[in-house]
Amino acid sequence: MSLHTDSLTVDFVVPSRDAANPTLLYQIKTMPCAGQIINTHEKPLSVARKHGVLAAKTEWVAMVDDDMLLPFDWLQKVILAIEPNVGAIGTVAVHKNRHAAAYERVVGTVYNLSKLDTNPHINNIIIRRKLMENYNPPKLFFGEDQVFKRYVQKTGYHWKVLPFLGATHMGTSKNYVIIGISYRRYGHFGLYKLARRMAARFIFTPFAALSNLSFRTFFYLTKLNVEFLAGWVKEFTTEKNFHV
Repeated sequence: MSLHTDSLTVDFVVPSRDAANPTLLYQIKTMPCAGQIINTHEKPLSVARKHGVLAAKTEWVAMVDDDMLLPFDWLQKVILAIEPNVGAIGTVAVHKNRHAAAYERVVGTVYNLSKLDTNPHINNIIIRRKLMENYNPPKLFFGEDQVFKRYVQKTGYHWKVLPFLGATHMGTSKNYVIIGISYRRYGHFGLYKLARRMAARFIFTPFAALSNLSFRTFFYLTKLNVEFLAGWVKEFTTEKNFHV
């Protein structure tokens, strides 16, 4: 059972380091059903999201990263997917970074990106405000999305991801060593998921480079893969040494 767009207002939380992205703010302001915009500069990102959502007044709150761009009808389409058993709804976003975009384009030809369990798509999402009330986020910039997803699911709600609706991620590459450390430390990736990730990257990275006709794409993606693996192994080794 979905909800009619004319019966719901959704406040927006936009965390940013400095001044908020003016293009994104304009896009939100022109959206039907959009309420107030809460722009927070709090750090780290996990805490900024929680406090921003709790400052909202609406039952459902949109959390959108500052490096995103959204189409005019994004909110209208997302709230149509609201159901009583759903706690959060994100959408697949395309990357402005041509190397990352090529990789996801190749993966998307063989697997539905909205079904991948390793990406909650928290950079453009709506959630039930009440879910933040008892949530105690780890103080993270990277990897907190997986923690929050697990928390939402433990409350009994479903985490839904919709296919591409026009959201674009404009951000640059993150520190994948830190991401690898966080994913191991907080239990996002065990040995099975790590092996699955490495196998997928090994298979799809050359095809992504071929789709761009660019060796730079191959080098860029391989660099990120090595950094992630290095971070994961570093944390795994630290854990082993700690328990000896």
